[in-house]
Amino acid sequence: MQPYSNQNDAFTERDLNDHHSKCRKHLYQFIQVELNDGSVYQGILHSFDREKMYLIMPRAGHSQTPHTMDESNESRLFPFLGPFGLFGFPFFGIRRFGPFFPFFI
Repeated sequence: MQPYSNQNDAFTERDLNDHHSKCRKHLYQFIQVELNDGSVYQGILHSFDREKMYLIMPRAGHSQTPHTMDESNESRLFPFLGPFGLFGFPFFGIRRFGPFFPFFI
C-alpha cells in the first residue's frame, strides 16, 4: 500500500524514502522548505516521522513581552521554545527542502 494515495497520487514510497534520508542528514540543522503551493519557510529541523517533518520556527504574532497569567497554557507545554513554535509539514505537500545559508561565505 502506498502512503498518501488518497491525498496525492504522485507521491510514492520512493519519494518518502528520499525525504526521510534527507531528514536524517539535516536533522537539527537550519533548513528551508518549499511547499507545492510555492510558499517557503525556514527553521530548524527538529524531528520527523512517517508522515511529517517538524520545524522550530518563530510563532506568528508573538510579542516579546513576558507571559501573563491570563494567557493560554501553551507556554507551559513547551517553555523551552519561548517565542518559537513546533510546526509540522506533511511530506506529500513538500516540493523540496535542504540546508539554508542566509549569509554569504
